[in-house]
Amino acid sequence: MLKRERARSVKRKRSWQRSSDGSVSVFLIIALAAVFMFVAVFIDFSRIAAMKVQSERLTRAAVRSVMSAYDPQLQKEYGLYALGDSSGDLIMGNVLNETLNPGNRSDAFSLMALEVDSSGLELQRQLGSYDIFNRQIIEDMKYKAPIDFTLELVNKFKPMSQGMKEASNTVDVLKKLRKLYDKREDALDEMLAKQRKAGANAMKLSKLVMDPPGQSIPDTSLGGSVYSAADVASQYEDYKVKEQEDADRPPKEKQYTLLLIAYRSAMSSMGSQISREASQLQRENEKLLADAHKLWEEARDLNEEMKQVIKDSENRSSNVGYDQVTNDVTPGSTDSSAVEAEMIQSIRKQADKLIHDDGLLNGFRQEIENQERYFQQVIQSVSSLQSSWGGEGMKGPILEASRSLQGFISSYGVSGSGNIIDRQQAALEQFRTSDKERKAMEKQAKQKLKEATKVIESLNGLGGNHQAIMDEFRELQQYYDDSLQFNAEADSMNKGKSMDDDPYDAGKNAMDNMDGMFGFMGNVLGGVRDELFQNEYAVHYFQHFDIGNLSGIADGSQSGGNMIEEFSIENQEVEYILYGFHNPAGNIAAAYAEIFASRLAIRTMEGFIVNSKLGNPLAILAAAILYGIEKAIEDMIRLCQKGSVQLSKYVPVELTYRDHLRIFMFIHSNNEKKMSRMLALIRLNTGINPAERYTYASGEVSTAMRLWFLPGVTKAIGVVFGNDGDEVQGNRYLVKRHADFSY
Repeated sequence: MLKRERARSVKRKRSWQRSSDGSVSVFLIIALAAVFMFVAVFIDFSRIAAMKVQSERLTRAAVRSVMSAYDPQLQKEYGLYALGDSSGDLIMGNVLNETLNPGNRSDAFSLMALEVDSSGLELQRQLGSYDIFNRQIIEDMKYKAPIDFTLELVNKFKPMSQGMKEASNTVDVLKKLRKLYDKREDALDEMLAKQRKAGANAMKLSKLVMDPPGQSIPDTSLGGSVYSAADVASQYEDYKVKEQEDADRPPKEKQYTLLLIAYRSAMSSMGSQISREASQLQRENEKLLADAHKLWEEARDLNEEMKQVIKDSENRSSNVGYDQVTNDVTPGSTDSSAVEAEMIQSIRKQADKLIHDDGLLNGFRQEIENQERYFQQVIQSVSSLQSSWGGEGMKGPILEASRSLQGFISSYGVSGSGNIIDRQQAALEQFRTSDKERKAMEKQAKQKLKEATKVIESLNGLGGNHQAIMDEFRELQQYYDDSLQFNAEADSMNKGKSMDDDPYDAGKNAMDNMDGMFGFMGNVLGGVRDELFQNEYAVHYFQHFDIGNLSGIADGSQSGGNMIEEFSIENQEVEYILYGFHNPAGNIAAAYAEIFASRLAIRTMEGFIVNSKLGNPLAILAAAILYGIEKAIEDMIRLCQKGSVQLSKYVPVELTYRDHLRIFMFIHSNNEKKMSRMLALIRLNTGINPAERYTYASGEVSTAMRLWFLPGVTKAIGVVFGNDGDEVQGNRYLVKRHADFSY
């Protein structure tokens, strides 16, 4: 019994042991499965993370590879980057396929077996767009342009900045004053002419009253000639006597009937003539003296306007640029010379000499009023004569009227020692002592200016006689128009104008150009602008004209008709960019005229100093402009012969033809038009249309990788996967990556 119980106990123990061993195995399996799932998830997550990084790098590399195929001609010749004519999609596809190709090794193991699911490429931002073209210019010129500009131009012009400022101010104010001065003096001359004419108008009436004038009227017999009122009065006593004698005779015995009738007819006729002439004289002189008043008011207003011009002369906005250049500290530059500036400033301060004193002008007005009063006295004396006409007391009123008329005529009509108009005219002429000399210099300056104009006319005469060159210009114009249309710009370029034929206008325009040039320099020194980069880019990458070709035309030794080949586009690219004329000679002529204007401005500044002792400001201005024109003509000959010219006798540095073009780039600020001209030249020279070449690529690549564990695990545990923008398709994981690249 005991043995049986012991056996059953052992059996139960063994049965429990067998049950316990199975539980441990299941537990271990469950535990290991959980660990395996955890590790498997992390394996695929690691693969996905690596895949994302690799896809990002792959996409960027593919886009960079596409953009590495830039056009070498554009880069080498113009420093520009744009995609060449290779197929971007083909390049991108080749890069992706070759990168993901695992090779032919049989023992290779790929942790990430990536494959390209899809790819796309979009090209944007054509080089022909102003914004893109300008950005590439800035990148190319951002270091060398400011340095070259400062060292090669600003430092040369800085020493003369204050002198040019004062010269420009002085030309500006004196040119305005000259115009007002001449108008004022013309008004005063016309005023005196009106007064003199009013005085001279009385001569006819004076002759009708008494001719010649005298102190008395002697009696004469009837039958004499009757030419004046005095003749009528001289025969009046004899008329009365004979009339009385005939009155005492019978009708048939009257002896003086015809004489008496003739006398009465002559008296009546003379009275009518005097009345008509007096009325006409009154109408004319009242108008003349009223006009004289208006002319005086005009002269006074002009005089006040001249005062205001002088007052405003020190507040010109263009002075800012000159001062910025003067005050800027640049290496290697020298300070401005204050001596020349002070001398020119002192000339401008003499402008007060051109103003008429208020006392003088008021004296002119007073004299007009005196003349009006005097004339009224004349009219009254003539009226008294008319009242006494045909009576016993005619002689007295006639003598009084004659004296009044003669006094009026001698004071305001006929020149003589007592003529008031002569004295007034003499006072004006004394004020105008330099006018004759000034006008002679103005005439000489006009003649000299015509010499410079002949050179421009000669250049313009070289126009479109060469068919091949004209065809090239027409092609260039088409490219230019295409660029404008691509950028939605209208060509509003001025067609240019010939050189001014008035010396003062030429001098003022030259100074205005200097104002613009120094203003731009000041702006650049205050902060570099896009325009500087564009200008410097143009003169660095494009060809300018060889000014030596014009030496024969400049000195008059040849006409230039056999040098049309030198005017091809390839020899004047910078000039075309600057002016934009689509003909062989237009751009060269414009450059020549503008260089002459710049030389005129600088030489006029010198002329002020050379002629500062003339005294009269307007005479100094005329002499300075004459000096400027003469020296500018000499400078143009020297520039064409040597290729450079001394900046100024006070700033002895050389300025080349190319430097002049760089200066004019500052003055002509039509930046969009200049960029279109550069783009047109690039297209003409390379055959590449910048509007069809891209500088920006945007690529998108979708890569796929087979997952090892995640699809089954996520399905088992019910987790949704791929919500971060990527995508899971079955057991494949897809990643989309985007990359951009711009030159």
